[in-house]
Amino acid sequence: MTNKLEALIKSVYNSWQAAQKQQQQQQGAHPDEEALACFLEGRLSEQEGEAIKAHLVSCRDCSEAFSLSLEMENLEESQLPQGALTYIKELLAGADTGSLLEIVLQFKERAIEILRTSGDVLFGQEVLAASLLRARKIKDFRDEVIILKDFKELRVQIRVENKSGRSFDLNISVKDKETQKVIKDLRVTLIREDLELESYLTGSGAVTFEHVLLGKYKLEISGIDDKLATVLLDIKS
Repeated sequence: MTNKLEALIKSVYNSWQAAQKQQQQQQGAHPDEEALACFLEGRLSEQEGEAIKAHLVSCRDCSEAFSLSLEMENLEESQLPQGALTYIKELLAGADTGSLLEIVLQFKERAIEILRTSGDVLFGQEVLAASLLRARKIKDFRDEVIILKDFKELRVQIRVENKSGRSFDLNISVKDKETQKVIKDLRVTLIREDLELESYLTGSGAVTFEHVLLGKYKLEISGIDDKLATVLLDIKS
């Protein structure tokens, strides 16, 4: 009886293993850590790189694992192939190319530390790229930080103000990139965990969300017909 039970278990396991193998072959083999590292470093052929991109789009498990493994602040742009880092970040965030701004900040009692951003930072009267801030070892700010990014014809300014390390105010203003004139009647929506919290029109060219709790948020800036920009915001304590 024991031998028959073991044989039955083995048969069921073999059938399951064969089904799993067939499914993986249909979806494409999951890339291992070495393949992903080679992809980021630009050491794969064009065909191999496109295969990994296609797999990350279709495989939720791999895309989530890959996004979690990325420590963006430890990667210099010179280590990556042109556009690879931007492509992957926007791909995993589900955003259109060129329409994503990421901001990761850490709040202290009355200070803000920039952990990561894909925008430029207003430092006094000077606008500095994030990579230049790292080179100068500038990461701590008083009680507010201003980050800017261009989206096609738009220039978006995000001001984050620390409220004693427990909450923050968020001000978003939008201007024409060329003329620097304020753009009105755009809609700015604050989203957390796919739930719309607040949404306003930029009647004066700016929108403010007050007393926002720490956490991860998405800001969507939209025109009449389409979404123009997405901001991923992660505020830590």
